[in-house]
Amino acid sequence: MEKGMIQTVKEAVMTAISKNFSEKIYGEEVPQKGSDACFGVMIKRVEQKPLLNGRREQWITMQIQYSRQTGERKKAHSTETADKLYEILALIGEEKNLFLCREMNHTMTQNGFCFEAVYYIQLLPVKEEKKMERLEYNGVKTVGYEKENIKI
Repeated sequence: MEKGMIQTVKEAVMTAISKNFSEKIYGEEVPQKGSDACFGVMIKRVEQKPLLNGRREQWITMQIQYSRQTGERKKAHSTETADKLYEILALIGEEKNLFLCREMNHTMTQNGFCFEAVYYIQLLPVKEEKKMERLEYNGVKTVGYEKENIKI
């Protein structure tokens, strides 16, 4: 289940970015030799702590790299883009899976910036109760023995 939630957060980050920017988005590191502006979305770190009754809390740190190799106003454009990410990544997801960012920061680089966002998730255990499939009472087959499937 955890892998599913971590992947869900990553996809929600990529979806939020794609809705607001036209640049390419990679689900990994930004290519080194790319000439176009692009984003790279990666899972940097996942921390987890057990809670009571099988619950767990997780902090998922997402790293978003932005690279703009060419063009004038490279630094000014990168600063505007980073500023916009603060608004876009504060609350991500859709309907059932909404994730609130607890912490955000960015560092400017030579060709763009590196942005980090930390999302908090609390995982609840899924308990499956076994339901009665068949019942024999005093040697008599009473529940779960249909005449179609089993000969009595």
